[in-house]
Amino acid sequence: MRRAAAALALLLPLGGCGLYNSVFGPGPQRPPETPDERECHEEARRSPSVTALNRQRMLGNSVNDDRLNREERVLLARAFRDCLRARGLALPGGVEVVQPR
Repeated sequence: MRRAAAALALLLPLGGCGLYNSVFGPGPQRPPETPDERECHEEARRSPSVTALNRQRMLGNSVNDDRLNREERVLLARAFRDCLRARGLALPGGVEVVQPR
């Protein structure tokens, strides 16, 4: 009897996980990317500033990786916005610029 109760106690939290997503639904969905946005993301990844930053990576140094990952997110966002502006497209995020996390 105790084994059955222990098994039930372990399975109840797992069952709730599926219920949460089905009852409350998935989170907000991001609209699909346009071809121009896709090209701007690729252009941002190949930008000279991101390439120069990636040259500073040191394998196995987690402090360096953390710092460079933060800087890379900022540089990618900036290059993406610059590309969209150059194409005359609206920036995502409305009034406030979307900050990468």
